[in-house]
Amino acid sequence: MTFTEINTDYYLYYEEYGQGAPVIFIHPPGLGNKVFQYQHELSKHMRVIFPDLSGHGRSSKAKHSVSISFYANELVRFMDSLHLDKVILCGYSAGCLIAQELAINHPQRIELLILSGAYPIVRDIPGQLLHKTGMYMVKEHLNILIKGLAISHTRDKTLRRNLISYMRKSNQESWYQYYSHSLHYNCVDKLHHLIMPLLFIYGGKKDWTTHYMKEYKNKCRHAEFVVLPHQGHQLPTKQWTQFNELITGFVLNRSHL
Repeated sequence: MTFTEINTDYYLYYEEYGQGAPVIFIHPPGLGNKVFQYQHELSKHMRVIFPDLSGHGRSSKAKHSVSISFYANELVRFMDSLHLDKVILCGYSAGCLIAQELAINHPQRIELLILSGAYPIVRDIPGQLLHKTGMYMVKEHLNILIKGLAISHTRDKTLRRNLISYMRKSNQESWYQYYSHSLHYNCVDKLHHLIMPLLFIYGGKKDWTTHYMKEYKNKCRHAEFVVLPHQGHQLPTKQWTQFNELITGFVLNRSHL
């Protein structure tokens, strides 16, 4: 187990594997770093780093309320604690909001940005319903939510059990706040600040975030977009082979770290 102190009052747990260009993976609400289990394979080509955000997994709960900006600043301190001046970020789902916030405000710290199922705002009805349902379930039916998320992410029974066990470690309040702030986040007017090379990965028509590609294409014209046809939102676990191949190609071709 590896922990690093963020402030004097709390610490983050993380796992890291491999050598080379450092890639930090940012998880969505509740799931913790175990959602990136299949990305451990990337350690053959790069240094992969999987932190649990505060209030998630094995990390301690922050003393203050969490938000997208809070988590972005937390990751900057995390980078500092590992003596990393510049990294590659890979966000998944709501983790993309944190990745975007960090890259917008600290572009000099981010070499490449990889976003899977990204959105800059939640303005669609399905997305709003998804977040509001998540908030309700965290408060009222947490065990059902945990099992539902595990089932939606994998058919592998071992990984499903691991996800369930790990989600149960997460702090309920932090989980709820992460959902809530994701619902109300908006960086549409700041997308032009994403000046680093960008890779967006989407899961086709079954991915509720796909229509946000138009927003990014208008504001980030240098970005690369990949859509995996007939796939859903959970690419890191359900289409991990293709997902990993895309990350490997992008990092090896673009990174100078």
